[in-house]
Amino acid sequence: MREGHERRIRAGHEMRWGGLAGIGAVIFAIIARLVLGGTPRSTETMGVIATYMNDHRGRILFAALLYGIAIALFLWFGAALSTAFRRADETSDAPAVVLAGFTLISAIGFVAVSMFGAMTYALTVHAGLLILAAVPYTTATIMVTIAGIAMAVPLTASAIAIARTHIFPMWMAYFAGLVALLSVVAAFMVWGTRGAWAPGNWLQTYVPTVLLGLWVLAASALLVREHLPVMAARTPPHAMGPA
Repeated sequence: MREGHERRIRAGHEMRWGGLAGIGAVIFAIIARLVLGGTPRSTETMGVIATYMNDHRGRILFAALLYGIAIALFLWFGAALSTAFRRADETSDAPAVVLAGFTLISAIGFVAVSMFGAMTYALTVHAGLLILAAVPYTTATIMVTIAGIAMAVPLTASAIAIARTHIFPMWMAYFAGLVALLSVVAAFMVWGTRGAWAPGNWLQTYVPTVLLGLWVLAASALLVREHLPVMAARTPPHAMGPA
């Protein structure tokens, strides 16, 4: 029994590292967004977008690196979350969907920020190509908007897993479901070309992103506190029997 107790303690510590990764992901993403400064809308003229990319070349590249770190930590958080769900309910497919969903969204995000950073470098080094600046800028914006559908996958699976295992409070399940719904709705606004309905504006980008960040912070805090009652009470099968 002592061995089983020690294994549960180590499992809790593993979850704590995943929670710290989630907090780090949010922090790095916020810093990256602040580094970018005031970005033009995707519907701005080519001249406005080209001027922004040329004048903020260094900041854009630095922000791309910060976003890359945030995405890596986000994936670590997703893996820890999936592990917590799997240990609490080994018969459900939800943990696998959670891990696959976080992997998918991380891959999309890394490709988007890498492409944006690479195109910024290429266009500003070869100044004659700056006339094409609106192409990668708008492409990255649309990719992030459509990725809301992918983001809804792990969030929905997390909501189901929480409802089944109760390792988090039930309001976390409802919260995840709300963010998933808003992410999908935002993705279907991709046809907008003006005002608040255009991709990249606050309605499609910042509302679901901010809510996602708050959900990740809440889940991360619970993981850091090792607030996992089902895992704490559950004894691994191999640890059962006389000590």
